[in-house]
Amino acid sequence: MGVLQRFERRLEGMVEGAFARAFKSELQPVEVASAVQREMDDRAAIVAQGRTLVPNDFVVEIAETDHERLDVYAESLGTELATLARDYAKEQGYSFVGPVRMRFEGLPDLTTGTFRIRSGVIRGHTVEAGEVRQPVSDLPRTPDAQFYGRPRLVLASSGGGMGAGSTYELQTPVTLLGRGTDCDLRLVDPGVSRHHAELRVEDDQVVLVDLGSTNGTLVNGQPVRRVALTDGTNVTLGRTTLVFRQDGRY
Repeated sequence: MGVLQRFERRLEGMVEGAFARAFKSELQPVEVASAVQREMDDRAAIVAQGRTLVPNDFVVEIAETDHERLDVYAESLGTELATLARDYAKEQGYSFVGPVRMRFEGLPDLTTGTFRIRSGVIRGHTVEAGEVRQPVSDLPRTPDAQFYGRPRLVLASSGGGMGAGSTYELQTPVTLLGRGTDCDLRLVDPGVSRHHAELRVEDDQVVLVDLGSTNGTLVNGQPVRRVALTDGTNVTLGRTTLVFRQDGRY
């Protein structure tokens, strides 16, 4: 099954036709997905050591009328498009320098059913001098998402160079943790897999999912595959321990 077919299958399983009802115009998610793939192909650049780098920061410009229809589905569709981009990069041997981002903008100059793709490069969060530093993008950034309770990770101890007390606030519905350069939070730790675990914001909860990592993920010292986190939970990946924090109700 190809990348686009898997994308369509995931949408069917996730929303059971809701997208089809929302997009009564000519705009179809699979067309946007195909355009993302073409954008990656068109902007692919071979760099040193034979690596082929592609954009990882995408803006899908659509008509304001379509943007209104899409609003309730934008978060889910963005997540699925980001997954498609990662799958396509793996299939084509492309590399990213940071996490994949997808977002939508409604513009008055576009007619219903039309869209454009803009892309750029954004590096993931890096750690220098004991602090987490914000990446810089060559595309204008929108404000970070605000989730209930400001869920965040605080470093307790590390084999990966992060200073104790450094804080990373969850900014997207899915946060990828691992050693790979395309992770949202990269842990330079030999005991951490390239794609080690995900944090998924589901309603008011944050769920940790181990992605089949080599050394596993520990929560409060116990190995887990999937678990909802609560304030004060210790999460250990390799030699790195992070404390999950989430404020109480406002």
